[in-house]
Amino acid sequence: MTDITFQIENYVNSQNRNIWNELKNEYSFQLIFDPTEYSWKGKAENGTATIITPTQEIEFHSFTHELLHIYLDHLGISNLEELVYGIIGEHSFEVLIENSLIPILYNFCSHKKMYPFYKEMGFSEYLFVQERISFSNYNIFEIKLLFTFKKWRKKAVNQFIGQSLSLMNVVVEEDKVKCEKYLKKLQKIKPELYKIISDFDKEWAESTDLDLATIFLDFENKLNEWLIKKKITAGNTV
Repeated sequence: MTDITFQIENYVNSQNRNIWNELKNEYSFQLIFDPTEYSWKGKAENGTATIITPTQEIEFHSFTHELLHIYLDHLGISNLEELVYGIIGEHSFEVLIENSLIPILYNFCSHKKMYPFYKEMGFSEYLFVQERISFSNYNIFEIKLLFTFKKWRKKAVNQFIGQSLSLMNVVVEEDKVKCEKYLKKLQKIKPELYKIISDFDKEWAESTDLDLATIFLDFENKLNEWLIKKKITAGNTV
């Protein structure tokens, strides 16, 4: 890793300058070059904001993406730890912790609030995330198959939640028709579970503040009730 904070102003342009000017008065910034990382990362803690870049190329859109994560922190979005420690259902805890699903959900929720700022700055929707959505009938088949076997059902729920929220949060317009097609297929597999996820996504989208913890708790409670109802409980080992 190499500290290249002295170069950080090179990553500021006319598109992100306003948010940069606002944030640099609130945080002490560090820019780190780490070629072992596969993607950009950003976090804010105790007044210090650290952005890690895997490349020495100046990517305004990637730098801005991480600035927006830090901006949400500045605006007061619930943090990841609040979501983890707020889980009260034994069965939902197992499903959400498996395969590190909670950080993935948190990222989707952050992106939903970040994207309007990103788009308003004039950045391309194609550059918002590193990879375009990748989903096919094989994924539908896999989820159906996992639900077929009792010992794999928690994993099926995990994948169902992650894939559904991924498809619901696509920002590239030309991908949305395909995503809607697969969302309808997922809905047919488990309509009640799909509604729990869809309601969570919609409630967060419509929220006028950044209190994700409360909305997430409601989602987690409903998920736990559904898991009990369907007998997909902690006793069913994967």
